[in-house]
Amino acid sequence: MKKNFRLQKLFIKSLFLAFIFVVSACESEPVEADISSFDANARASEKANPSPASNKGDLTIAEIVVANATNEEAPQFTLLLAALEYAGITSLFAGGDQYTVFAPTDAAFLELLGGDPANLQTLSPAEVAAVLSYHVTEGRRFSNSVVPKNSPREIETLLELPFYVYSPMVDESGNTVIGIDTNDADTEADANILTPNISASNGVIHVIDAVLMPAE
Repeated sequence: MKKNFRLQKLFIKSLFLAFIFVVSACESEPVEADISSFDANARASEKANPSPASNKGDLTIAEIVVANATNEEAPQFTLLLAALEYAGITSLFAGGDQYTVFAPTDAAFLELLGGDPANLQTLSPAEVAAVLSYHVTEGRRFSNSVVPKNSPREIETLLELPFYVYSPMVDESGNTVIGIDTNDADTEADANILTPNISASNGVIHVIDAVLMPAE
């Protein structure tokens, strides 16, 4: 499979994470809610000394993912929800602990899975938990504490392996893009932040356009 998932070396850590993430099973009920979208250039309009961390949303991260996945008009977290449920860690994002999630879209998951959502089943729940934990960092981190002004910023994840966020750049089409790289040794982004700063009651979601895989 594409990228071969590069997870053999993480198998022991994956099992450990799976043990940590064993929680009481709870099914989130679909939530009827409108999810506020943010312009990808939102960081440029932030005030000099913002305090967005105090502006908590009404829904948890889990509720936002469920609400989006069940939105018939423009769902983009259908496969993220499926992956969370398959790994058995949905309820991790339904509690009061604060997390920042870099959430891949459905298109991002389909790219990784060769266009077939059923390929998710070729991975074990522990492996999926490891991949998902690489997209999460602790605390409420809005773009002002994620996106650097100059050098790439290291983001430590729940997998205990980092990725790096670049300062905003203008692409060939004149659009401002915020790149993410799993390895700070090069300048080619593995993913881009599409929609930053979706505020939840227990954290923040930044929507990204690719599934991040830990660099070897």
